[in-house]
Amino acid sequence: MSPHPHPQPRPRSGVRPDPDDPWNLRPITPHTGPPSPPADRPPPHLMVVDNAGDDVAAARHLAALGHPPHGRVVVRPTPGAGDVATLGLDLLVAIGKHPRAAKNERRTGFSWELGTAWLEGTGARDVIIDRAHLLGADQLTRLAATAITIGANLWLLWSTPTNPFHDHAVARARGLFDDRTQMLDLWEFQRRLPPPARPPLAAGHTDQRTWPALPAADFTTFLAACRRRLPREQFATVQAVFYDTAEATDAWYEAVLDDPAGPHLHLTHGLTGAQVTGAVTGWLRDHTVGPAPTPHAALIRLRAVQAALLVRGILLRWQPDALGPDPARRLPGDLTPTIAARLHTIARTDAAAATALALHLNHTASRLGELTLADIAPDGAQVRGPGVGRPPARRVHRLPSIFDAARPRAEDTAWREVAGPEPILVPRHARTLLTAHLAYRRGQDATDDDPLFPHPQHRNPVTMLRETIRRTCRTLGLDPPWMHPGSCVNGLDVGQIPRTVGWLVERGLTVTALDPDLAAALTLQHLDLTDNRPRWITRTPHARALPPDAPTPGPASDIDQSP
Repeated sequence: MSPHPHPQPRPRSGVRPDPDDPWNLRPITPHTGPPSPPADRPPPHLMVVDNAGDDVAAARHLAALGHPPHGRVVVRPTPGAGDVATLGLDLLVAIGKHPRAAKNERRTGFSWELGTAWLEGTGARDVIIDRAHLLGADQLTRLAATAITIGANLWLLWSTPTNPFHDHAVARARGLFDDRTQMLDLWEFQRRLPPPARPPLAAGHTDQRTWPALPAADFTTFLAACRRRLPREQFATVQAVFYDTAEATDAWYEAVLDDPAGPHLHLTHGLTGAQVTGAVTGWLRDHTVGPAPTPHAALIRLRAVQAALLVRGILLRWQPDALGPDPARRLPGDLTPTIAARLHTIARTDAAAATALALHLNHTASRLGELTLADIAPDGAQVRGPGVGRPPARRVHRLPSIFDAARPRAEDTAWREVAGPEPILVPRHARTLLTAHLAYRRGQDATDDDPLFPHPQHRNPVTMLRETIRRTCRTLGLDPPWMHPGSCVNGLDVGQIPRTVGWLVERGLTVTALDPDLAAALTLQHLDLTDNRPRWITRTPHARALPPDAPTPGPASDIDQSP
């Protein structure tokens, strides 16, 4: 009997065996070629972590890593599901979406497109797959292609004693990564991906309990009332915030509204009311009152802005009578970090982005339909107001509506608030909502001139966006009053006086440019003609003497750096 040859490994079903590599140790490159990673990121790698014992320490470490804001996403595949569609839903859950969000929003068939857009928009750097040995070849290949497309490293936790390099699915993934593969143990995995540091506890001005009860005096006597009623230490804190905000407002006015080389001229040289309203609204909403950490800080900043603008010929009125028993709580912005985190649970990128803009601007969808991709900054930090710096978009729709009505923009409150010379500044905690939608639209081959929120041809985008925003707000348990329909039962003047919407309206604020002669009289009386700065703001020993124990105010540019 001839000696029996050494047994050869049996090939897997559907896999063509390689005579030179019977165990599939070599990476398998697809016929179409691997996808190209982004040019601004280093080439991603495939990391295989040996977790043969299914250690509980690995599960504890993964629980600390699952934070998409830190650039890490932990995907936990559904056991027993071998299809790619279910893995796409698992990817959305790993990003932070509700498990039934895609089904409720009728986007089940677009789970991978939405997941890729959210990963790219949030800046994911590492995609970790728990119990990766349960994935099939098609599932792991799709995950690898998605990770390479966004330039993220793919980590596979192999929780079985078998060799991962003997698996055909891993071989196909290695082929996509051009054999940039490393084998690690749990200790090395924990060293390379440590858990993020815990944020520090809020203290100082961000803690509402440290603020004293502020007087209800108007801005002309607000600081004097604080001086009479507050102790020395508490008044020093209020005084520092007040003067820092006033000096920053004065510097902003000189740079934006009073710079001859800037986009506009002085008030006495023909600055329109819409431009004044838009500029002041942007300064309040994006830099001073809106990002205030507490209602008390927002009230102090508002009083300082009122005083600084008055000597410049702009009257900023605040009528708090209709804002409830604690009107200062209505002053900060509505797009808070908590609401932005809840918006990240929405699967649809257009719904999350449109709702974020509506909450930040306190506007309806009447102007969002005019935005294009070129109006959004690549990092989502700024939004160019619709129609600012370019002719307005005019589209013909099948059904006429207010979008096509010839309404003077000077009478449109929403238009006046976005007609300022500066772009709209998006809060830092909500910028990924816009970048994710940008990535989704770029994935649809949209150009800079295409609309940011697509809609069917010859259909009014305002109606569709309005219903999308309302549905999203109902999902999150929000009820913004400016999104109520025209037949809303709230209010006695329904049908008589149309309800105006806007950031200023929701806070009882109005902006009025004073008469040029009165503005000139105020300027001559309250400004130092040597350097054209207000005497009551200039930091001189004769103009303002701080208490000995008063904190040293920071630079004027630091007032909008609140968390």
